[in-house]
Amino acid sequence: MNPSRQIIRNTLCLLTVALMMTGCASSPRIVANADPGTDFLQFRTFGFMQPLGTDSASGRTLTSQHLISAVTTELERRGLRRTDDNPDLLVNFFISTREVLTSSPSSASSMHWRRGRYGTWSGYSMSMGTPTVTQQTQGTLAVDLVDARQRQLVWEGAASQRVTDSSRRNLEETLNSAIRDLFVELPF
Repeated sequence: MNPSRQIIRNTLCLLTVALMMTGCASSPRIVANADPGTDFLQFRTFGFMQPLGTDSASGRTLTSQHLISAVTTELERRGLRRTDDNPDLLVNFFISTREVLTSSPSSASSMHWRRGRYGTWSGYSMSMGTPTVTQQTQGTLAVDLVDARQRQLVWEGAASQRVTDSSRRNLEETLNSAIRDLFVELPF
């Protein structure tokens, strides 16, 4: 293969990988575990723990209210009914944030092509600079489903994602989206 074509091909491959990594950054990382001995079809009703892990000492938070609404929508969509009187499943939430430092090398690359007196000449150069360090807030939403009769955890899921100014401003939609993504992992 022509060396200049190889350089162009390699550069296009690097750009493709970079774009794919950028696209992945917007989706939350989901982790879920289910008790393999649990028959999830036995559950018909659900309710919420009192107090929820997202409540404050002074009462119910807006975050808890948004999560209750989102979970109610998703579980009712799956055929369960919400009740406060002896539910089969109890739902609880936890939210945590942490600051994460990431480091990425600073680099520049260029391709050059010149046609001169002695034929065509092409080249490729790359330079490295000081690394770029950024601080980001990483948020994690965890949801637990507990068998109310046995008081045993039967499913747990967590969604982690970078917290942005936009996600803070649109908290209700951010939480709705996280619950939708997380509940794809439910075994029923």
